Amino acid sequence: MTDETVQRSNPIRYRFDDRDMDFIFQWSAGAAKTGGLDAGELYHIASRISDGDTASWTEEFERYGDAQGDLADGWEVDGRRRSAGEVMMKAYYCYRQAWQFAGRGDGFIRLINKYEAAFERAVTLLDLPLDYLEVPFEGTSLPGLRLDAGPDAPTLIVIGGGDSGREDMYHLIGLNAWRRGYTTVMADLPGQGSTPLRGLHLMAETERPVGAVVDHLIDAYGQDPATLAIIGFSGGGYMVSRAVMSERRIAAAAATTPISDFGSLLPVEVVRRMAEEGAMKDNFQMYLWRSGLAGPVDFARLLATFTADPAQVTCPFLSIVGLGESPALVEQVRSWHHALPSPRKKLLELDAATGADAHCQINNPTRLAQEVCDWLDRILPVGRS
Repeated sequence: MTDETVQRSNPIRYRFDDRDMDFIFQWSAGAAKTGGLDAGELYHIASRISDGDTASWTEEFERYGDAQGDLADGWEVDGRRRSAGEVMMKAYYCYRQAWQFAGRGDGFIRLINKYEAAFERAVTLLDLPLDYLEVPFEGTSLPGLRLDAGPDAPTLIVIGGGDSGREDMYHLIGLNAWRRGYTTVMADLPGQGSTPLRGLHLMAETERPVGAVVDHLIDAYGQDPATLAIIGFSGGGYMVSRAVMSERRIAAAAATTPISDFGSLLPVEVVRRMAEEGAMKDNFQMYLWRSGLAGPVDFARLLATFTADPAQVTCPFLSIVGLGESPALVEQVRSWHHALPSPRKKLLELDAATGADAHCQINNPTRLAQEVCDWLDRILPVGRS
């Protein structure tokens, strides 16, 4: 196996030699238009981080987040409510990125609490039409966000991956899809966001929590399944692909990327290396926390149970992959697409010229929303202009 087996960023280096650190930096750069850090702020923080040093990454992002929170306090007192909300969203983004490489140290849970509180305060100050959801699920609940585009709008459920949570999905596609006329529901399935604090961990049978989200939308909001779509990102691409094998109340699905065989992409030897090398070794602690497992071998064995069968998917399906991804993942996406029986399917491959060739199009979320929403406009009975 080579480093390309788990490649997530495109080959272009944005700032850091450590590829996992540079991937998260690319992700941060892509969020500027949805309320994340602007280029000057992001590069200022980066200038104070030692390449590959996760402790300095965490320290500098948290420090800048605290400064943005202080700025929001002063501006709110001065009556600058909208501007206070904007810088509070930047504070959220800093705390969230600080957490990425916190490595389950002393600040791990504290940073979760800080980023969730900062996001909620930002939403309040910005007066966004956003509801906090609690979806009943097997004796507990799944947290979610619902950004309402009005009574006649179609709904897009958004599911993140192994690194992410509902707030990340707001920035990656939720806000952009809402701007294009879609009510967006960003739900954390077991193991995502802060759900491990509720005793929920990554699971293979993702049709169970996805079904619970659909139940809740129908019961609480009168959701019409004919105008309900879903998209998954990274590991969420597997979760969605698996769920729509049996969940027939979803009118259309998309994934970037649709993963049908996690075990072949991340066998034991690759997972072991992830747990030992570079910034990923601290990132990997997050994966263990999300899975409720103690070490890389057990984690690899769990991933080997994550399989999906395209032959059982009947709804329209959009398969997306950035060509900066590993060749193994690109090939798995192509194979998934070709095996789908649905006549209304599309394979979208994004190259370097699109600026969206990284994993999950984190380097160009605008292009991502354009492609997804324009495709859905042609699929769902209620289109957006």
